[in-house]
Amino acid sequence: MTSLRTEPISDEIGARIHTSADHLLADQVPEQIMQHLNRYGVLLFPQISASDETLAALSNRLGDMEAARVTADGSAANKLGLYRISADKQDKAQQEYVAGNNFWHMDGTSYRVPGKATMLKCESPPTVGGETEFANLFSAYEALPEERKRALDGLTVVHSMHAVMSKLYAEPQQEDIDRWNAVFPPNEHPLVWSHLDGRRSLVIGSTAAGIAGWDEAEGRALLEELLDWCTQARFTYQHVWQKGDMVIFNNPGLLHRSRPYDEASGRVLHRATVKGVEAISA
Repeated sequence: MTSLRTEPISDEIGARIHTSADHLLADQVPEQIMQHLNRYGVLLFPQISASDETLAALSNRLGDMEAARVTADGSAANKLGLYRISADKQDKAQQEYVAGNNFWHMDGTSYRVPGKATMLKCESPPTVGGETEFANLFSAYEALPEERKRALDGLTVVHSMHAVMSKLYAEPQQEDIDRWNAVFPPNEHPLVWSHLDGRRSLVIGSTAAGIAGWDEAEGRALLEELLDWCTQARFTYQHVWQKGDMVIFNNPGLLHRSRPYDEASGRVLHRATVKGVEAISA
């Protein structure tokens, strides 16, 4: 077995892995990738140019692929269970989904068990904007003062799609709210996630609407304060896309967002999601 060559991006987050697309599915390579993913949070495979078939196969070797259903758009990539991320969507719900990615978030807070890993492959890099940023929630929580950690224990956060869409719509129609709630109704998660490996992180981001039992304004103020803390430069990495790049990130331990871009930028990514294996718990 040949060990993958890794190059850490910073002390807090990320590593580059230098290998070929043909090597991704070799014996023990997916297992090594998962080990590095848990250690570094974000893995960059520069200009590896993996095919959609390889992306789907690797996601099934890292775990079980979560086929794109809510985001199904009938594209060729979608037939393989992938999601084509682009600003050229015609359907309103698809447009909202893409626009909502511009805010810091964790994938899958609508579920008890969020996805384990998200894989992004660049088909066409944007000419302007469209970078993807990541923030390490494990490192950010660990760096909090002990007194602050104790104050956060036992708090519960209300999550919903309405919380995200309220950033896009000042006065949404009731039919919009009903549509959002049908896809992602309000639910609750502990603010502090105690993971099975002993690490802890915060469950926050754009889906976080407030703190259960708190005054609305006070809850939002706390969540915004924590978001600012977790997304400061020391805990983050911004990826500027080049054609053929592949990025895999450890979804339960990170926030991510796209920087704004429009259809004219030509940005197209293909995404695969690996099913989660761990429920959010205090």
